[in-house]
Amino acid sequence: MARATVIRILLAEDDPISLAFLRETLHGLGCEVRAVTHGDEALRTAREDDFDLLMLDHHLPGGDGDAVLHALRGDPHAASRDVLAAATTADPDPAIHAHLRGAGFARVLLKPLDATHLREAFIALGFAPACQSLDDDAGLAASGGVQALVALRGLFAKELGALAGELDALRDDGTALAERLHRLRASCGFCGAPTLRDAAALLAEALRNDDYQLITARTNVFRECLAETRAALNAASVQ
Repeated sequence: MARATVIRILLAEDDPISLAFLRETLHGLGCEVRAVTHGDEALRTAREDDFDLLMLDHHLPGGDGDAVLHALRGDPHAASRDVLAAATTADPDPAIHAHLRGAGFARVLLKPLDATHLREAFIALGFAPACQSLDDDAGLAASGGVQALVALRGLFAKELGALAGELDALRDDGTALAERLHRLRASCGFCGAPTLRDAAALLAEALRNDDYQLITARTNVFRECLAETRAALNAASVQ
């Protein structure tokens, strides 16, 4: 499913440190964030406004995240009734995570979170977060020097161009696509392309699980990340 370029998120979090960190990190991923600290405020806001994603803390004053989501899903007039929702929790108990998934959350995010985990979660949910397509420091560390990195990225650009032209055909052969994604992840590591690497890994996961909806959503994200990485490589080559 295609998503809006700017991802509009309702963030419900009562811990001030977690709220500040998540809000700033989400801004860095290209998101527009509406932050609230109470469950009743989260429910009212989601009823009144249309978001792309709800991020609800498991425990909130005025109504826990699962109670908020249950009430929202049962309101036919709510603007964000059918919007994807992710739960955040500091509790690692698998039973809690299973309960939250059973309550309708598409993803359970264990706190403390960092930018990498948030980016991976966004891709897994079918969003393409804005972030740096090329990481020069990672590429230099992996390749061993500037000349090697330049040479590898030249080959990488050709690899991505070929893949862009073959992706539609590869989608009809899940085994071949999975093998191609496996090789691509290695290339991404050598060339410093973390966003495309994560998109490839998560698309491969959907292929292994044979989940049609996830395959479709993550293929769309992969296409966007592929295009952005090719554009970044092209821009770097003419500087």
